[in-house]
Amino acid sequence: MRSDVTEQFMQEIVSTLLLLFLVCAGILLLFWGIRVLWLRTHKPREKKAATDIHLSPTLQWMNTAGSILLASNKDDFRYMGGVFAPGDEQDEKWISKIKKILWDYWQIQGQRTALEEMSHLVHTGMRRYYGEEMRHLERLYGGYSEEQLIETAKQENPKANEDSFLPKMVMAYRRYGEDALLGWDVGRCALISQWCYYVGYLDMQTMLNITVEAGEKAQAVFQNWEEMMESYLLGGQYWLREDANNPESKTAKRWKIYEALWNGWEPYNMIPYVTIPFDTPLSKEIITDQYGRMPA
Repeated sequence: MRSDVTEQFMQEIVSTLLLLFLVCAGILLLFWGIRVLWLRTHKPREKKAATDIHLSPTLQWMNTAGSILLASNKDDFRYMGGVFAPGDEQDEKWISKIKKILWDYWQIQGQRTALEEMSHLVHTGMRRYYGEEMRHLERLYGGYSEEQLIETAKQENPKANEDSFLPKMVMAYRRYGEDALLGWDVGRCALISQWCYYVGYLDMQTMLNITVEAGEKAQAVFQNWEEMMESYLLGGQYWLREDANNPESKTAKRWKIYEALWNGWEPYNMIPYVTIPFDTPLSKEIITDQYGRMPA
């Protein structure tokens, strides 16, 4: 009888120890799983640079300049304009799609209109119309502080704040003049010119001539990617005439895309702004293959 009790007691001890082992193993696995996930999502921004992009530095810069548009279209930062992968030049369906976008949004339908539209972005763009309107507003509100501009905006929208159309536009103009919208014009030029190359409206040399001139203008005005991207977002807000603090606005949605890109959040596991420095020297020299890729 005592032998049976002892054996039963030992079995209970073994079962208890096994249960404790399984619990400890489960806790350990959970701990390491959480740690791996934390390290993956909280690694320093500089560690989230892309390492598998083989474009030239100039073309990487252009994709980054148009990063918000590129990301909103769910295109790929590894390719020219986010779209030109090897073999795509034979995909008539895909080429037709890009041509349709160029016509529907830009009225571009060949070399002449491509040159006209891109030249317009480089030399005047939307910033010309912005400057004209801001000079008018400054005649009305030239002595107003930001707080007074917000109070004026509240007459139409009680929820107005510093991100509302009137204070945002006027304060940006006071800092940069017409160039407050330069990032908007350059970002679009950088990407759309590459699309024009992809569908055959521009050759590579012409595309580089246009985009490098635009990029160098931005580098002469802004200090970093943050300033340029905020200018891009400001331009979109001006075009849509929205209050950025309206969560349903396209401007607010673009800000969310930019925030995710800036931090490397899902679905953007890499950060374009740490992959290529803003002050990267830009070159009009053709040093790549037809897809913009550097030699191996």
